[in-house]
Amino acid sequence: MSTGGRSPGRYRFLLSGRWAGIVAVAVVVSLACGGLGYWQLTRYQGKAEAIALVDANYDADPVAIEAVLPTSDSVLEDSRTWTPVTVTGHYLTDAAHPSVVLPQRPIGGSAADHVAAIFAVDGAAGETWLLTVDRGWYATDTFTDHGPQQEVPGGEVTLTVRLRPAEPLTDRDAPEGQVYGLAPAQVLTATTGDGGAAAGGDGRLVTGAYGVLADESPTTASPPNPLPRPAADLGNHLSYAFQWWIFGIGALAGAAILARREAFETHDFGPHSPNSPAARPAPRIEPPARTRRRSAEEEEDALIDAQLRERT
Repeated sequence: MSTGGRSPGRYRFLLSGRWAGIVAVAVVVSLACGGLGYWQLTRYQGKAEAIALVDANYDADPVAIEAVLPTSDSVLEDSRTWTPVTVTGHYLTDAAHPSVVLPQRPIGGSAADHVAAIFAVDGAAGETWLLTVDRGWYATDTFTDHGPQQEVPGGEVTLTVRLRPAEPLTDRDAPEGQVYGLAPAQVLTATTGDGGAAAGGDGRLVTGAYGVLADESPTTASPPNPLPRPAADLGNHLSYAFQWWIFGIGALAGAAILARREAFETHDFGPHSPNSPAARPAPRIEPPARTRRRSAEEEEDALIDAQLRERT
């Protein structure tokens, strides 16, 4: 029965279960690569914004703390991160814990502990504010006495600190005299043991920011090392983002190339294709020409002709 010369569609094989799986895998891989590329892009953008804040605020002239934080419970605006402020007051101290240790905070890839303390700012907005201060760091060494680096100056002190957003509360149980984050409430409790009352901590806790020490006058004989300026390194996140996106495009392109190759092989050279060797007519082989045997008369004439040629 004739089909009228019609042939199945070139890409009809894409409807098969095998090709449905291939396409699904290619789409999933492409979407995953797109998501990973977007994640790397957000990391790049986050670092770029952080570096822009350092460039804009880090070396600015110090201002009063009230110019940045109108109230003690104000949340530091992102745009004011690293803004320097100058404050005068005194450190809250406890006989057992003049300061608080913040362990496991590497500096430049090396193990380091930070020293944090609570500073009572006199006259901030007409009252006393309790500001958490990261005084600096020292290299972690269990065989060295770091008591001198943990001491804080007594009496009236003037500080210049750069403000940063307060860190969230942590539920990790820290040893006595230590904290695992710069959450002001936890630093205050670890410093005084009772929320600040016994150490003369009558004041309002600054809850939305803490300060990174830039200058202290007077200071101690062996203060901790000052924290370095944040590195202006964007990393390779942008190039990684483009690489992931290229991989995603490559997954789809690979599936398309594979489909085109299969369509070419099955349609143009498949068993039902007019170009298939099986579908081509076999070439006609002509039988070899039969050689006619010469008669006796023809042989005699040929012999006479040969003799005449020899005589001439």
